[in-house]
Amino acid sequence: MGFKVGLTRDLSNGAGGFSWGEIAIETLAPLSWEFMNNSEPYLKPADLLGYHGVAFAGVGVNAQSFGSPEDSPLVISRFGVGYDNVDLAACTRAGVALTITPDGSKKPVATAALTLMLGTMFRLVAKDHQARSFDWANRIQGLGTGVNGKTIGTIGLGNVAREFFRLLSPFETRRLAFDPWKKPEEAAAMDVGLVDLNTLLKECDVVIVTAALTPESRHMLSRAQFAAMKSTAILINISRGPIVDEAALISALENQVIAGAGLDVFEVEPIAEDNPLMKMSNVIVTPHNLAWTDELALGMGKSAFGSISSISRGEIPQFVVNKDVLDTPQFQSKISKFLS
Repeated sequence: MGFKVGLTRDLSNGAGGFSWGEIAIETLAPLSWEFMNNSEPYLKPADLLGYHGVAFAGVGVNAQSFGSPEDSPLVISRFGVGYDNVDLAACTRAGVALTITPDGSKKPVATAALTLMLGTMFRLVAKDHQARSFDWANRIQGLGTGVNGKTIGTIGLGNVAREFFRLLSPFETRRLAFDPWKKPEEAAAMDVGLVDLNTLLKECDVVIVTAALTPESRHMLSRAQFAAMKSTAILINISRGPIVDEAALISALENQVIAGAGLDVFEVEPIAEDNPLMKMSNVIVTPHNLAWTDELALGMGKSAFGSISSISRGEIPQFVVNKDVLDTPQFQSKISKFLS
Protein backbone atom coordinates (compact mmCIF):
# COMPACT_ATOMS: atom_id res chain seq x y z
CA MET A 1 0.00 0.00 0.00
CA GLY A 2 1.43 3.40 -1.01
CA PHE A 3 2.00 6.03 1.65
CA LYS A 4 0.99 9.48 0.41
CA VAL A 5 2.34 12.66 1.98
CA GLY A 6 0.87 16.15 1.76
CA LEU A 7 2.60 19.46 2.50
CA THR A 8 0.32 22.34 3.42
CA ARG A 9 0.35 25.43 1.23
CA ASP A 10 2.23 27.52 3.79
CA LEU A 11 5.27 25.34 3.01
CA SER A 12 5.08 26.27 -0.69
CA ASN A 13 6.58 29.39 -2.26
CA GLY A 14 3.96 29.28 -5.00
CA ALA A 15 6.51 28.45 -7.69
CA GLY A 16 7.15 24.78 -7.02
CA GLY A 17 9.70 25.42 -4.31
CA PHE A 18 9.52 25.77 -0.56
CA SER A 19 8.70 28.91 1.41
CA TRP A 20 11.37 27.97 3.96
CA GLY A 21 14.05 27.32 1.34
CA GLU A 22 15.97 24.06 1.76
CA ILE A 23 13.90 21.81 4.05
CA ALA A 24 15.54 18.42 3.46
CA ILE A 25 12.65 17.09 1.40
CA GLU A 26 14.92 14.19 0.42
CA THR A 27 14.33 12.81 3.91
CA LEU A 28 10.95 11.58 2.62
CA ALA A 29 12.46 9.38 -0.10
CA PRO A 30 11.15 7.08 -1.46
CA LEU A 31 7.71 8.33 -0.39
CA SER A 32 5.66 10.42 -2.82
CA TRP A 33 4.52 13.88 -1.75
CA GLU A 34 2.65 16.89 -3.08
CA PHE A 35 1.49 20.32 -1.99
CA MET A 36 -2.06 20.39 -0.69
CA ASN A 37 -4.90 22.73 -1.69
CA ASN A 38 -5.86 23.85 1.81
CA SER A 39 -6.78 27.52 2.15
CA GLU A 40 -8.50 28.03 5.51
CA PRO A 41 -6.80 28.93 8.83
CA TYR A 42 -7.68 25.41 10.01
CA LEU A 43 -7.37 22.13 8.15
CA LYS A 44 -10.60 20.51 6.98
CA PRO A 45 -11.49 16.83 6.34
CA ALA A 46 -11.49 17.44 2.58
CA ASP A 47 -7.93 18.80 2.79
CA LEU A 48 -6.68 15.67 4.50
CA LEU A 49 -8.54 13.03 2.53
CA GLY A 50 -6.20 10.57 0.86
CA TYR A 51 -3.08 11.53 2.81
CA HIS A 52 -1.38 9.20 5.25
CA GLY A 53 1.05 11.83 6.49
CA VAL A 54 0.87 15.65 6.49
CA ALA A 55 3.60 18.20 7.14
CA PHE A 56 2.38 21.64 8.18
CA ALA A 57 3.67 24.92 9.61
CA GLY A 58 1.26 27.66 10.69
CA VAL A 59 -2.16 26.20 9.83
CA GLY A 60 -4.27 25.07 12.79
CA VAL A 61 -6.19 21.91 13.68
CA ASN A 62 -9.56 22.04 15.45
CA ALA A 63 -12.42 19.71 16.30
CA GLN A 64 -13.81 20.02 12.74
CA SER A 65 -10.52 19.18 10.99
CA PHE A 66 -11.04 15.42 10.81
CA GLY A 67 -13.69 13.18 9.33
CA SER A 68 -13.76 9.49 10.17
CA PRO A 69 -10.53 7.96 11.52
CA GLU A 70 -10.07 5.84 8.38
CA ASP A 71 -10.25 8.98 6.22
CA SER A 72 -7.76 10.85 8.42
CA PRO A 73 -3.93 10.71 8.28
CA LEU A 74 -1.82 8.53 10.53
CA VAL A 75 0.43 11.46 11.37
CA ILE A 76 0.52 15.23 11.09
CA SER A 77 3.98 16.65 11.63
CA ARG A 78 4.38 20.28 12.61
CA PHE A 79 7.35 22.42 11.63
CA GLY A 80 8.02 23.79 15.13
CA VAL A 81 7.47 22.94 18.78
CA GLY A 82 4.38 24.96 19.71
CA TYR A 83 1.01 23.31 19.23
CA ASP A 84 -1.36 25.71 20.98
CA ASN A 85 -3.43 25.94 17.76
CA VAL A 86 -3.81 22.15 17.52
CA ASP A 87 -6.71 20.33 19.20
CA LEU A 88 -4.93 17.30 20.64
CA ALA A 89 -8.14 15.58 21.69
CA ALA A 90 -9.47 15.83 18.15
CA CYS A 91 -6.25 14.28 16.83
CA THR A 92 -6.49 11.39 19.27
CA ARG A 93 -10.16 10.70 18.50
CA ALA A 94 -9.29 10.47 14.81
CA GLY A 95 -6.30 8.20 15.44
CA VAL A 96 -3.87 10.88 14.28
CA ALA A 97 -0.43 11.25 15.87
CA LEU A 98 0.88 14.81 16.18
CA THR A 99 4.65 15.19 16.04
CA ILE A 100 6.80 18.29 16.59
CA THR A 101 10.43 19.15 15.85
CA PRO A 102 12.31 20.06 19.06
CA ASP A 103 15.50 18.46 17.77
CA GLY A 104 15.46 20.66 14.67
CA SER A 105 14.58 23.95 16.33
CA LYS A 106 16.31 24.02 19.72
CA LYS A 107 19.66 25.40 18.50
CA PRO A 108 18.24 28.16 16.24
CA VAL A 109 15.66 29.23 18.84
CA ALA A 110 18.25 29.24 21.64
CA THR A 111 20.58 31.28 19.44
CA ALA A 112 17.72 33.69 18.74
CA ALA A 113 17.11 34.02 22.49
CA LEU A 114 20.77 34.89 23.04
CA THR A 115 20.70 37.32 20.11
CA LEU A 116 17.61 39.08 21.44
CA MET A 117 19.07 39.23 24.95
CA LEU A 118 22.36 40.74 23.78
CA GLY A 119 20.64 43.14 21.40
CA THR A 120 18.35 44.39 24.14
CA MET A 121 21.05 44.66 26.80
CA PHE A 122 23.41 46.50 24.43
CA ARG A 123 20.52 48.68 23.11
CA LEU A 124 21.42 47.68 19.58
CA VAL A 125 18.38 49.12 17.79
CA ALA A 126 18.48 52.41 19.72
CA LYS A 127 22.18 52.79 18.93
CA ASP A 128 21.53 51.97 15.27
CA HIS A 129 18.91 54.74 15.22
CA GLN A 130 21.36 57.09 16.98
CA ALA A 131 24.00 56.47 14.31
CA ARG A 132 21.53 56.90 11.45
CA SER A 133 20.42 60.19 13.06
CA PHE A 134 24.09 61.32 13.19
CA ASP A 135 23.65 61.89 16.93
CA TRP A 136 27.28 61.31 17.87
CA ALA A 137 27.36 64.08 20.47
CA ASN A 138 25.03 62.12 22.80
CA ARG A 139 26.62 58.70 22.50
CA ILE A 140 27.08 58.37 26.26
CA GLN A 141 23.28 58.37 26.62
CA GLY A 142 23.26 55.06 24.81
CA LEU A 143 25.03 53.20 27.60
CA GLY A 144 24.04 49.55 27.58
CA THR A 145 24.13 46.71 30.10
CA GLY A 146 26.92 44.14 30.19
CA VAL A 147 26.36 40.41 30.57
CA ASN A 148 29.25 39.36 32.80
CA GLY A 149 28.45 39.40 36.50
CA LYS A 150 24.70 39.31 35.89
CA THR A 151 22.10 36.75 36.95
CA ILE A 152 20.30 35.26 33.95
CA GLY A 153 17.16 33.16 34.36
CA THR A 154 14.79 31.20 32.18
CA ILE A 155 11.15 30.39 32.70
CA GLY A 156 11.20 26.80 31.51
CA LEU A 157 14.15 24.42 31.40
CA GLY A 158 13.36 22.39 28.31
CA ASN A 159 15.40 21.85 25.14
CA VAL A 160 15.66 25.54 24.21
CA ALA A 161 16.63 26.72 27.69
CA ARG A 162 19.23 23.99 28.07
CA GLU A 163 20.80 24.93 24.73
CA PHE A 164 20.63 28.62 25.66
CA PHE A 165 22.58 27.98 28.86
CA ARG A 166 25.15 26.04 26.85
CA LEU A 167 25.58 29.04 24.56
CA LEU A 168 25.79 31.32 27.59
CA SER A 169 28.68 29.36 29.13
CA PRO A 170 31.51 31.67 27.93
CA PHE A 171 30.00 34.51 29.98
CA GLU A 172 30.55 34.84 33.72
CA THR A 173 26.98 34.69 34.94
CA ARG A 174 24.82 33.21 37.65
CA ARG A 175 22.19 30.98 36.06
CA LEU A 176 18.70 30.28 37.42
CA ALA A 177 15.60 28.57 36.08
CA PHE A 178 11.98 28.06 37.07
CA ASP A 179 10.41 24.83 35.88
CA PRO A 180 8.02 22.87 38.15
CA TRP A 181 8.55 19.74 36.02
CA LYS A 182 12.31 19.53 36.51
CA LYS A 183 14.35 18.20 39.43
CA PRO A 184 17.11 20.21 41.12
CA GLU A 185 19.75 17.65 40.17
CA GLU A 186 18.82 18.01 36.48
CA ALA A 187 19.39 21.75 36.69
CA ALA A 188 22.55 21.38 38.75
CA ALA A 189 24.07 19.19 36.03
CA MET A 190 23.83 22.26 33.77
CA ASP A 191 25.21 24.61 36.44
CA VAL A 192 21.73 26.09 36.82
CA GLY A 193 19.93 26.72 40.08
CA LEU A 194 16.30 25.60 40.12
CA VAL A 195 14.18 28.13 42.03
CA ASP A 196 10.56 29.17 42.41
CA LEU A 197 9.17 31.84 40.10
CA ASN A 198 9.20 34.63 42.66
CA THR A 199 12.86 34.03 43.52
CA LEU A 200 13.75 33.99 39.84
CA LEU A 201 11.99 37.30 39.24
CA LYS A 202 13.52 39.02 42.28
CA GLU A 203 17.10 37.93 41.63
CA CYS A 204 17.52 37.97 37.86
CA ASP A 205 18.87 40.80 35.74
CA VAL A 206 17.44 39.12 32.66
CA VAL A 207 14.36 36.87 32.57
CA ILE A 208 13.89 34.80 29.41
CA VAL A 209 10.57 33.11 28.64
CA THR A 210 11.07 29.72 26.98
CA ALA A 211 8.01 27.90 28.38
CA ALA A 212 5.17 26.45 26.32
CA LEU A 213 1.80 28.18 26.25
CA THR A 214 -0.71 26.21 28.33
CA PRO A 215 -3.79 27.23 30.32
CA GLU A 216 -1.52 27.31 33.38
CA SER A 217 1.15 29.51 31.79
CA ARG A 218 -1.20 32.05 30.19
CA HIS A 219 -0.51 35.47 31.78
CA MET A 220 2.06 33.85 34.06
CA LEU A 221 3.79 37.23 34.04
CA SER A 222 1.49 40.08 35.02
CA ARG A 223 1.56 43.17 37.25
CA ALA A 224 2.56 41.40 40.46
CA GLN A 225 5.37 39.55 38.73
CA PHE A 226 6.79 42.68 37.09
CA ALA A 227 6.62 44.46 40.45
CA ALA A 228 8.81 41.69 41.90
CA MET A 229 11.55 42.24 39.31
CA LYS A 230 14.51 44.58 39.59
CA SER A 231 13.99 48.05 38.13
CA THR A 232 17.08 47.38 36.01
CA ALA A 233 15.84 44.01 34.75
CA ILE A 234 15.11 43.06 31.16
CA LEU A 235 12.43 40.65 29.92
CA ILE A 236 12.99 38.49 26.85
CA ASN A 237 10.12 36.50 25.30
CA ILE A 238 11.05 34.06 22.55
CA SER A 239 8.21 31.61 23.28
CA ARG A 240 4.53 32.63 23.08
CA GLY A 241 3.04 36.08 23.57
CA PRO A 242 0.07 35.25 25.85
CA ILE A 243 2.39 33.95 28.57
CA VAL A 244 2.93 37.65 29.26
CA ASP A 245 0.08 39.99 30.19
CA GLU A 246 0.94 42.59 27.56
CA ALA A 247 -1.01 45.44 29.14
CA ALA A 248 0.87 44.82 32.39
CA LEU A 249 4.18 44.74 30.53
CA ILE A 250 3.45 48.02 28.79
CA SER A 251 2.61 49.61 32.14
CA ALA A 252 5.79 48.22 33.70
CA LEU A 253 7.91 49.65 30.90
CA GLU A 254 6.16 53.02 30.83
CA ASN A 255 6.54 53.42 34.60
CA GLN A 256 10.12 52.12 34.70
CA VAL A 257 9.16 49.15 36.86
CA ILE A 258 11.55 47.20 34.61
CA ALA A 259 14.20 48.57 32.28
CA GLY A 260 13.47 46.98 28.92
CA ALA A 261 12.23 44.08 26.86
CA GLY A 262 13.10 42.04 23.80
CA LEU A 263 10.02 40.50 22.21
CA ASP A 264 9.72 38.10 19.30
CA VAL A 265 6.12 37.22 20.21
CA PHE A 266 3.03 39.17 21.24
CA GLU A 267 -0.33 38.58 22.84
CA VAL A 268 -2.09 39.35 19.54
CA GLU A 269 -0.30 38.72 16.25
CA PRO A 270 0.24 40.56 14.04
CA ILE A 271 0.77 43.39 16.51
CA ALA A 272 -1.41 46.50 16.14
CA GLU A 273 0.26 49.56 14.66
CA ASP A 274 -0.78 51.70 17.63
CA ASN A 275 0.63 49.30 20.24
CA PRO A 276 2.79 51.39 22.62
CA LEU A 277 5.55 48.78 22.48
CA MET A 278 6.28 49.85 18.92
CA LYS A 279 7.39 53.32 20.04
CA MET A 280 9.55 52.41 23.03
CA SER A 281 13.29 52.89 22.57
CA ASN A 282 14.02 50.38 25.34
CA VAL A 283 12.17 47.58 23.54
CA ILE A 284 13.35 45.47 20.61
CA VAL A 285 10.57 43.82 18.60
CA THR A 286 10.73 41.19 15.87
CA PRO A 287 7.70 39.67 14.06
CA HIS A 288 7.80 36.13 15.51
CA ASN A 289 10.54 35.16 13.09
CA LEU A 290 13.87 35.86 14.78
CA ALA A 291 14.83 32.18 14.77
CA TRP A 292 13.85 31.73 11.13
CA THR A 293 17.14 30.83 9.48
CA ASP A 294 18.38 28.30 6.96
CA GLU A 295 19.56 26.22 9.92
CA LEU A 296 16.05 26.17 11.39
CA ALA A 297 14.41 25.25 8.09
CA LEU A 298 16.78 22.37 7.45
CA GLY A 299 16.55 21.06 11.00
CA MET A 300 12.77 21.18 11.18
CA GLY A 301 12.45 19.56 7.76
CA LYS A 302 14.70 16.66 8.70
CA SER A 303 12.77 16.14 11.92
CA ALA A 304 9.25 16.52 10.50
CA PHE A 305 9.87 14.36 7.45
CA GLY A 306 11.82 11.86 9.53
CA SER A 307 8.75 11.39 11.73
CA ILE A 308 6.54 10.81 8.70
CA SER A 309 9.03 8.36 7.23
CA SER A 310 9.12 6.40 10.49
CA ILE A 311 5.33 6.10 10.57
CA SER A 312 5.34 4.93 6.94
CA ARG A 313 7.49 1.97 8.03
CA GLY A 314 5.19 1.16 10.92
CA GLU A 315 7.60 2.66 13.45
CA ILE A 316 6.75 5.15 16.18
CA PRO A 317 8.70 8.43 15.86
CA GLN A 318 10.36 10.04 18.86
CA PHE A 319 8.45 13.29 19.17
CA VAL A 320 4.80 12.26 19.32
CA VAL A 321 2.88 14.77 21.46
CA ASN A 322 -0.39 12.87 22.02
CA LYS A 323 1.20 9.56 23.02
CA ASP A 324 -2.14 8.19 24.19
CA VAL A 325 -3.18 7.91 20.54
CA LEU A 326 -0.66 5.12 19.98
CA ASP A 327 -2.78 2.53 21.77
CA THR A 328 -6.13 3.49 20.28
CA PRO A 329 -7.89 1.12 17.86
CA GLN A 330 -8.18 4.00 15.38
CA PHE A 331 -4.41 4.45 15.19
CA GLN A 332 -3.51 0.77 15.42
CA SER A 333 -5.88 -0.12 12.59
CA LYS A 334 -4.18 2.34 10.27
CA ILE A 335 -0.55 1.71 11.17
CA SER A 336 -0.96 -2.06 10.91
CA LYS A 337 -1.16 -1.62 7.14
CA PHE A 338 2.39 -0.25 7.08
CA LEU A 339 4.15 -2.53 9.56
CA SER A 340 7.56 -3.61 8.26
